[in-house]
Amino acid sequence: MTEKQKKITTICTVTGIILLLISVISLIVNIISLVSLEGRKAELEARSAELQEIIDSNTDEITYRNTEEYIERYAREYLNMKYEDEEVYEAE
Repeated sequence: MTEKQKKITTICTVTGIILLLISVISLIVNIISLVSLEGRKAELEARSAELQEIIDSNTDEITYRNTEEYIERYAREYLNMKYEDEEVYEAE
C-alpha cells in the first residue's frame, strides 16, 4: 500500500469509528428518553383516570341538579320562593 492509500484507509476508519460512536450515543440518549416518556405516560394515564372519575361523579351531580326536585328545593330554601296558592309559616 502506498502512503496515500494508508492515509485514506486511516481517515475512513476514524470516520467510521466516529460515526459508530455518535450512533451509540444517540441510541443511548433515545433509550433514556423513551424510559422517561414511559414513566410520564404512566403518570398521565393515572391522572386521566382520576379526572375521568371526577367527570363521572360531576355528571351525576349535574343530572341531579337538573331535576325538578332539586330546583324546587333550591328555590324554597335559598330564594324564598313559593307556589301561588301556598302560604309559608316561619317558626320563631
